[in-house]
Amino acid sequence: MKVFKFGGACLQHSESVRKLEQLVTSEQSRPLIVVVSAMGKTTQGLEDIFQKKIAAQPYDVAIQHLYQFHQDIIDHLLRRLRQEAYRALALWQEQLLETLAHTTADDTLLDKFYSKVVAGGELIASQLIDCYLQERNVTCAWLDARKCIRTNGAFCNAQVDWTATQHGVRESIGPLLKKNQVVLTQGFIGSNDEGETTTLGKEGSDFTGAILAAILGAQSLTIWKDVPGIMSADPKLFKKAIKFEHISYKAMAEMAFYGAKVLHPKTIQPLAAHHIPLYVKPFHRFHETGTEVADGVARVGHPVYTLRKDQVLIQLSLEDLTFFDEEYLGEVLHQLTKHNVHTNVLERSAYTLSICLDASHSRVGALSAALNQKFRTRYYARVHLLTVIGKDENLPNTFLKGKEILLSQQSGDICQLVFHHQQQEEVQKD
Repeated sequence: MKVFKFGGACLQHSESVRKLEQLVTSEQSRPLIVVVSAMGKTTQGLEDIFQKKIAAQPYDVAIQHLYQFHQDIIDHLLRRLRQEAYRALALWQEQLLETLAHTTADDTLLDKFYSKVVAGGELIASQLIDCYLQERNVTCAWLDARKCIRTNGAFCNAQVDWTATQHGVRESIGPLLKKNQVVLTQGFIGSNDEGETTTLGKEGSDFTGAILAAILGAQSLTIWKDVPGIMSADPKLFKKAIKFEHISYKAMAEMAFYGAKVLHPKTIQPLAAHHIPLYVKPFHRFHETGTEVADGVARVGHPVYTLRKDQVLIQLSLEDLTFFDEEYLGEVLHQLTKHNVHTNVLERSAYTLSICLDASHSRVGALSAALNQKFRTRYYARVHLLTVIGKDENLPNTFLKGKEILLSQQSGDICQLVFHHQQQEEVQKD
């Protein structure tokens, strides 16, 4: 049995769904789990709608745009089951509007409503793909991932309850595989003990694929992307970027941790624990080899560059040159944990603590408000974070030329730099 995961960039139009069906039917000799993301830029669209709701701005046009996007795919893709797909799309819109009607700006409920809003992207994508596979006479069973991916704690970046998830996966998917060639489900989403929708974090569909592969003992996990494979950097930014044919679990996990967008950071651990190989392959050139991530691969011998955009740098200090000792560091870490915010860089000096975060995180505003009560704070908005894994002495003279570096941190062969990409935006609060 294999697991295939298809990213949103691979599902942007009807022709993409037809290509997905070709890949699925090419595996007719064995059972297959198919995990899909939201189509195209649907998740981003839903996040924008959510932010408009919180800001009390109109969002009707944005919803109609997403509705029309999916309707166009239905019109170009389906014949016999077109009306069924229309009904699924109408129900998705109705449920989205109902969720938004109850969404409030209450900080304690933001993550809950966010997860309910954005989860709809994966659900409607899988329903439309299911209709198409049925039309093509593929023996397929549709499964709501929330029935088997169980989480506890937070609504966003939720932690997997592995015991409950193992039980749910085996109880839900096992019987379906005995009767069907394909089980089709969603990535990114899960549910807590109360049955409420939770999400696994950005690119969480990759993690879903790894969870299912590990629990079911899959032969492999293949993640289909709109890239040739695992690259040493974004080739649009770094002309000397190369594709890795093979890479170790450890090296890939390190790259993902520091911001390589090609994989969710938690994807590797369950695969490595069960020695399940991961293949990252190009969706639009699916006969190419892509990259294999597995055991026994030599350490990467080429520098790796990851760039995180849309960051905020927060510098914290105290009055009268008070040292930023463990007491104050502990308070900051407590607030980060309380607000479920992950830091991409944390650097402490004698008098300051600097943290770099994803500015788009829904909890950054609440975190900032809490830190303002304890510390003098300075914010740098619209900054970028570059991480270099490996030695590259020429980097400061090339990519960073003319950019204002706000923070530089070196640890072993890992260098992290926070810099301004555009005109500086700085706000200081006493």
